[in-house]
Amino acid sequence: MTDYSNFEVEDFLHDDFFIDWVLKGTQQDFWDQWLLKHPDRKIIVEKAHLIISAIVVQPLKDELTDADVNSIAAYVHEHGFTETIEPNIIPLKFHQTKWFRFAALFLAFVTAGLIFSRIRTGNNLKEQSLVQVTDPYLNVINNTRQTRLVRMNDGSLAVLKPGSGLKYLKTFKSKREVFLDGEAFFEIHKNPSMPFLVHSHDMIVRVLGTSFTVKSFNHDQEFKVIVNTGKVLVYNQKAVTTADKQKYTVTLIPNQQVIYEAKASQVTKETLTKPLTLSKEIAQKEFTFDNAPLSVIIEKIEKAYDVNIEYDKTKLGNINLTASLSDRPLDEKVKLICKAVNVSCQFVDGRIIIDNPNHIPTN
Repeated sequence: MTDYSNFEVEDFLHDDFFIDWVLKGTQQDFWDQWLLKHPDRKIIVEKAHLIISAIVVQPLKDELTDADVNSIAAYVHEHGFTETIEPNIIPLKFHQTKWFRFAALFLAFVTAGLIFSRIRTGNNLKEQSLVQVTDPYLNVINNTRQTRLVRMNDGSLAVLKPGSGLKYLKTFKSKREVFLDGEAFFEIHKNPSMPFLVHSHDMIVRVLGTSFTVKSFNHDQEFKVIVNTGKVLVYNQKAVTTADKQKYTVTLIPNQQVIYEAKASQVTKETLTKPLTLSKEIAQKEFTFDNAPLSVIIEKIEKAYDVNIEYDKTKLGNINLTASLSDRPLDEKVKLICKAVNVSCQFVDGRIIIDNPNHIPTN
């Protein structure tokens, strides 16, 4: 039996056993058991599953020839499809298979339909993040070029970086845990009776309430945790011996980081030479404002969290505020400044939007 534990999306797309499961439902018991044993691979499997299951076409009576495929590609290029739309393209090596030939014409029509929809609405087509519901979990895959804000039901936040995926329980009842593939900044709502666990490949980050960054892209074979506030425990869930548990278990406090290099089995803990912007001592200075323009406040929030806040800078940017926001999480910072200038805000589809005001207060 093939060892799927190190498979990436592209590897699954080549595997007939996996493809048969997606398209025909065969070997369901095997994949159920395998996913239970490898929860850290679920996001990878779901990405591959989505790609395969999304292409549902009726077989053509006559197989497409190389000339047919080339003709379709030329037509798409000639009519500017590749310039008009910027989809996320995962390079696939099965381009010479019969399955791809069946799908090629279908995809060309889908592309044309998307262009028609764009022209009709008159709006620019933007890359979108993918949100899947897998009861009782939500999967967020950030396929955009910008970060995406994820708000969990306990008040915890994650700023998901481009090319990253996050799987989390829709409702935290008996446990709080998420599965990360990639990079994200977390602000965890304090709950001493229910620790928050971030699973990422073999590593786990355990926290009660704090802010930190996790970087764990599988292709880098490197795992990193950087702590802004609070205290976290980082450990390897596959460590068995006492010696390994001691080696791979690290406690971090603000302005510290740990780097785990899988290939070298090396763990490096270090204190940062420069305090982080969101650490308490720096945040008190950066987020205490005395009659500061709203545009300056928003710019500092955007830079500190690596987010984009959508608002009407012409109408709101010159309003001056006096406020102390250093001890507030990201969403509360935004809500407080909105309340101060009598406007509302929305957290929709991973975006932060400050609505245009009907009334602008005077200073």
